[in-house]
Amino acid sequence: MEALYNIPPLVFLIGALVLAVAFACGGQIYVHRRFPRTDFIEHNEVGGFIIAVVGSLYAVLLGFLTVVVWQHFSESREQVSREAAAAADVWHTCTGLPYKLRSHIREDMEDYADIMIKEEWPAMRHGGFSTKADLVTMDAIGAVSSFKTSDARESNAQLTTQQQLAVLHDERQRRLANNDSDVSRFAWLVLFIGGLSTISFCWLFGLRNAHVHLLMTSTVALVVAATLVLLFELQYPFRSNIGISPDAWHGLIAHIHLMETGGQPAMRL
Repeated sequence: MEALYNIPPLVFLIGALVLAVAFACGGQIYVHRRFPRTDFIEHNEVGGFIIAVVGSLYAVLLGFLTVVVWQHFSESREQVSREAAAAADVWHTCTGLPYKLRSHIREDMEDYADIMIKEEWPAMRHGGFSTKADLVTMDAIGAVSSFKTSDARESNAQLTTQQQLAVLHDERQRRLANNDSDVSRFAWLVLFIGGLSTISFCWLFGLRNAHVHLLMTSTVALVVAATLVLLFELQYPFRSNIGISPDAWHGLIAHIHLMETGGQPAMRL
């Protein structure tokens, strides 16, 4: 499966479409040549009702799984945004803490964003993650939790920073869990059986113009194959080349650098 994800999505799509059309057209030509005396046109009326039922059932199944996978993909994208926003909030809310502790936490957040880009995102392409991110997160949580406040300002800053670190930690765990969720092999088997049945049923029809018949069968094969490729590319939000990119973390680093070079002393390390 990892080898398939290493193929550029457009190349993979074109290859799948070519194979699907070749299978559909080859099967139709074989069936019609294997039974030359059969009048396929005679059964078009009855076959039309049957394929309408089969096609509708398969369309419902395929549409349902497409919606589920797309929602899963969108949810993962939103989680990344919330995670990056929580890291940015930690950077800002620790302003009320003493300079040394504040600098420590901010360095952790910058290191965290850098780890996301250079280590965790490449690791997620193979279903893994970076242990350094866990260490940096726990370092920041430990530093904030062990600090003894001396006034209300520091107490409020400590509480808010702890809350945002908790959000950061939880959203990362959800992101990693989402990267392990996929369409089950049994579901893929059912999808392929439905797709093969729908395409194969097209072979049992007949038209006076064989080329038009091949074109119609190819269209069905193209739609089925393209949808299956889409499901495959989206089922793992962070493994495909069209998956979720680390742009949110690049944006966070750019925001941090802007704050560090800005005119507000409290925003500098």
